[in-house]
Amino acid sequence: MQSVVEQLNTFESVTLKQLDSVKLQNRIDTKYILSKAQLVLLLEGIKDDQFVLEIDNTRIFTYKTVYFDTPDFQFYKDHHNGCVNRVKVRSREYVESKLSFYEIKRKLFGTRTDKQRKIIPAIYHEVPLADYNLIQYKRLNNKPIEKKLTNNFKRITLTNKKFTERITIDLEIGFDNGKKQTHLPELVVIEVKQGKTDVFSNTIQMLKKLRVHESSFSKYVIGVSLLEENIKHNNFKPILLKLNKIENYARC
Repeated sequence: MQSVVEQLNTFESVTLKQLDSVKLQNRIDTKYILSKAQLVLLLEGIKDDQFVLEIDNTRIFTYKTVYFDTPDFQFYKDHHNGCVNRVKVRSREYVESKLSFYEIKRKLFGTRTDKQRKIIPAIYHEVPLADYNLIQYKRLNNKPIEKKLTNNFKRITLTNKKFTERITIDLEIGFDNGKKQTHLPELVVIEVKQGKTDVFSNTIQMLKKLRVHESSFSKYVIGVSLLEENIKHNNFKPILLKLNKIENYARC
């Protein structure tokens, strides 16, 4: 982690107000999974093209997320089965900022994502009935939803100097389903968020040089796959094997 911090300190900073110009609530997301060692090389290669978000002299922020699903994991199953127009329902706390949101994240056709969010006084551990209306998901079929997973991680946020692209870098990812816990200390998840696809993005080109290729990744489904013993996860096995390889390689 120290080498990541050292590399990050070479970046010029940007304020949250400046970053607001690239919120990209309706966007195209491209995800990549890699190791911390690869992240250090990536940061070295893109530092001249990117700003890093800095708030109160902090550049690495703590996030806590609570995911909700039906008792029979309908949202998880829809993802596993490849359903289009699926949803994730979550509550998220930005720890340093002391801000909490209730969010409905919709995966639309292809790679486009849309997110609705509502400011709340504190992170939800159960969803008030009045806020079910925001979900608007036909496969919910009037089922109740309940807390299924808690996820903690650290996040670095970058934006290119043209303010047309936002990059999030998540690390120190951990999961807790109330019965078991797991932590993935070597895993890094990068998400490149663009209003429209730009394959000539310096970040994407640098990832290609490092032989890091686009990969689907959902914290919720990975957390459920790792911690829930009696749930189908065949379609996520390639990702789970890749995560295992990253963690085991770092220990060698």
